[in-house]
Amino acid sequence: MNRLNWGLAGLCLWIAGCPSTPPTPPEAAVLAGRWTVTPDDPGDFEDVDFEAEFDEDGMLTELSATRADGATATLQVNGATSEVSGSDVTISIPKAGGTSVFEGTLSEDENTLTGMTTDEIDLEDLEITLPGGMWTLTRIAS
Repeated sequence: MNRLNWGLAGLCLWIAGCPSTPPTPPEAAVLAGRWTVTPDDPGDFEDVDFEAEFDEDGMLTELSATRADGATATLQVNGATSEVSGSDVTISIPKAGGTSVFEGTLSEDENTLTGMTTDEIDLEDLEITLPGGMWTLTRIAS
């Protein structure tokens, strides 16, 4: 639910006689919408367009990759979390054996997110953190 929808939901609750304080959207709701994802060093993926979809609460729900020939692969993301504190953003994506984490900074206009990925691997008695790469997300639509 984007900020406008949260405002409308709060107004409806207020009119209906519910608590006088309308619900506030989570801070991560600022991420809601579709974003292009661009790696600083695409390597073998130079001709691939990546996109990410965040739900109304700002949680990552889908990642997709489209090749130049139009072939697309889409991954439904379950259990991802997003935390936003001011301009600081952390997105955690659970995966087999660990978690992929993106830590970045949201631009003042809330349309660009730039940061670094890491992979955290948890092997019972051993935890390993591997550096990933720099990524930029650019808002397509909210």
